[in-house]
Amino acid sequence: MDISKSEKLKQHFSTRVTHQARHLLDLWRCLHDNHWQQEHVSDLLQANEKLLRFAQRFDSPKYVEIATQLDSTLSKVKNTCHPSSEELKTLNDLMLQLSQGVLRRNDQSNKPEKMIVVKKPIYMALNDSDNAIQLAQQMEYFGLRAELFTTQEELHNAISKRHPMAIIIDIDFIEADNGLAIIAEHQGIKEAGVVKTATPMIPIIFYSSHGMTLKQKLQCLRLGGISSFESLAPQAIITQLESLVNLVPEQPFRILIVDDSKSQALFAERSLNTAGMITEKVTDPMDVWNVLESFQPEMILMDMYMPGCNGVELAKVIRQDIHYINIPIIFLSGEEDIELQLAAMSEGGDDFLTKPVDPRHLLSTIRTRGTRARDLSHLIARDSLTGLYNHTHILKALDEQIKVCLRNKTSLCFVMIDIDHFKQVNDNHGHPIGDEVIKNLALFLTQRLRKTDFVGRYGGEEFAIVLPNVTLDDAENIMNEIRNNFSHILHGGIAAINSTFSCGIALHKGQSSNELIELADQAMYLAKRAGRNCVKVCPAKD
Repeated sequence: MDISKSEKLKQHFSTRVTHQARHLLDLWRCLHDNHWQQEHVSDLLQANEKLLRFAQRFDSPKYVEIATQLDSTLSKVKNTCHPSSEELKTLNDLMLQLSQGVLRRNDQSNKPEKMIVVKKPIYMALNDSDNAIQLAQQMEYFGLRAELFTTQEELHNAISKRHPMAIIIDIDFIEADNGLAIIAEHQGIKEAGVVKTATPMIPIIFYSSHGMTLKQKLQCLRLGGISSFESLAPQAIITQLESLVNLVPEQPFRILIVDDSKSQALFAERSLNTAGMITEKVTDPMDVWNVLESFQPEMILMDMYMPGCNGVELAKVIRQDIHYINIPIIFLSGEEDIELQLAAMSEGGDDFLTKPVDPRHLLSTIRTRGTRARDLSHLIARDSLTGLYNHTHILKALDEQIKVCLRNKTSLCFVMIDIDHFKQVNDNHGHPIGDEVIKNLALFLTQRLRKTDFVGRYGGEEFAIVLPNVTLDDAENIMNEIRNNFSHILHGGIAAINSTFSCGIALHKGQSSNELIELADQAMYLAKRAGRNCVKVCPAKD
């Protein structure tokens, strides 16, 4: 049945809301780099007002709500350009909601979430046309749209009319090293990597079927190459492309400031808030423990000399708790004695800054330490093969979300997935192909689910997913759509195979985490007994 004219218009104009939301996110990312200059805050406000108008006009209530709250908060900080930690947290939360909507949500219904194909296409210029077509087909299942070119003229005309999100090109496209020459021309590159124009370079993925010399790898790097591949393995290339379309803003660092001097604490708070970080001040060291539990900071900025408890003692006490053993502690003090500084660091500190400290030095230190701490936490919490949460941390996420669910009286579903006939995949095609199936499913799940969902590798070929704020019907529909689309993906290059999975879902109705896992596990085995490649729920829907 044909879609009505009014429905087509509605679909067309709803994309204007999405595009405006993306524009707002781009401005938000630039705001911190420009240190909250008034003109940039004004630009953000104007873009948000436009988003609100579009959302109201084209019946997008979710965006109306977010834009209204953004307008209220941004109006408060417009004149001062110094948001408080609470205002900054509110803005970050709203931007996170906005980015999730842009990536995964459809405001018009409660049906399973559809992938939104990225606005810009990916251009592909490869000599191996068969593999290029297969790669393009696989990319479509991941929400990426490819345009294929077989001649230099076609590629040149396309780039002249519209810059793509990225280009995948054979370094020997049509003839030896011609791909490098084509990209050098379009990127505006002279010899030795000197840029002739101010136009931003297009991200390039280079491919060579026969390997690359070090000289060629350096050329690729200088031409804007973000990676170089010697095979057209879809999983690796799609993972690289996914990093270019991830619109979710990075979560701000959460810093606990412990200083008995109110003026020093305020100075640190303002410097960090202006850089987009969320802070909490404590002027009495005896209050630190309660704030640690409620605020859950990623880093502590601590004065060394305070009444009742000095910073070294406090750092040692904090380090005795296993939950905070890896949290970076930076001492900020007027102490200039190097021996005392080193002694303080040996007792639990990670760095020592001497007052008065230059704000740029403070920010640089915190960003460096914070990034390393996040990287370490990521490695501890993630499965090495897939990058998903490991067994321990997906169960921890489930426990935490059950608490949120009970506190906020919201819904929660837990999902168990098992890849069908996985032993046969390993036995018949080898463990590398089995690993590729696992990695492809991991990437597919992270793409198709919301950024607020928690996806983990439960063990072997089993996966676990925590779905907050979702009904059982919606969870079943979402997982069925993912299951169906995943079954079309090819794994293993030339000897490509398809794979399917069985899925069980349990709705939280006051059970413990162990009971919820058991229900989802039962549902998954119901799916196995029903012939596999299907989704079952437990307990059965009323």
